[in-house]
Amino acid sequence: MIARIDPPIRTWWFAELIDLRDPNHANGLVDRAVESLKPAANWGLAPHALFTASTNLYRRCEEIAQRENILLTTHLAESREEMSMFRDGAGPLYDFMRSIGRPMDDCGHQTPLEKFVGRPGGASLPCEWILAHLNELAESDFKLLETFRDKFHVVHSPRSHDYFAHSAFAFERLRDLGFNICLGTDSLASNQNLSLFAEMRAFRRGEPAVSPKETLEMVTVNGGRALGRPQTLGRIRANYFADLIAIPCSGMTNVFEEILAFDQPVQWIMVNGKT
Repeated sequence: MIARIDPPIRTWWFAELIDLRDPNHANGLVDRAVESLKPAANWGLAPHALFTASTNLYRRCEEIAQRENILLTTHLAESREEMSMFRDGAGPLYDFMRSIGRPMDDCGHQTPLEKFVGRPGGASLPCEWILAHLNELAESDFKLLETFRDKFHVVHSPRSHDYFAHSAFAFERLRDLGFNICLGTDSLASNQNLSLFAEMRAFRRGEPAVSPKETLEMVTVNGGRALGRPQTLGRIRANYFADLIAIPCSGMTNVFEEILAFDQPVQWIMVNGKT
């Protein structure tokens, strides 16, 4: 059961699901997660990753998403080790997963992205997905991505990316293909805090040509679009939710630069018009 928490901000609850040792129980696992999440106002399902979640689990999550009109997210193409596991059938992740009993017959044939879209039913991908990472992509993957630009939202986590020394994130190529790219924190496992201000600053250190305004949109406008609420989230505008924070600005420089530079606790929050 999920904890009954009254969060200080508008929140989507995702059940992260793993069934690598027993994919025959995927349906029951997902159905129990759905039962526990349904009391929440906003919720979704998150099969963890291709190497920890079975094809059956992904299929069941998509069935539920179509029925309940909910969001789906997963980790995909995060590391070199994941690429080696699926494309080459080798490497430390391959060896570890085999040692703990994961079936490995799906390895040695495709890149992680090819496997994800090549699942039974994957060619049509009935649902949109929020994909965390997409750090490790082969050249062939970019051609494949052209087919799915309307099915994927991409979440990049700059500080986690730097912590693990992943390959360079292909921001410009993904943006040029038309993908909605957001910024996230990943988790405290690879971060000192969950500050999106810090993530924006880290992103601009790697992509200095991206303006502060566009960077801010990656945690506001683009996030609202990924959550399926492009007409109600991410902007201060009539008919949008009154979800706001306030931070001090001197007005002496570009306001977007001041926003990205902010590194103090937020003192004022409004959610749905209430402070």
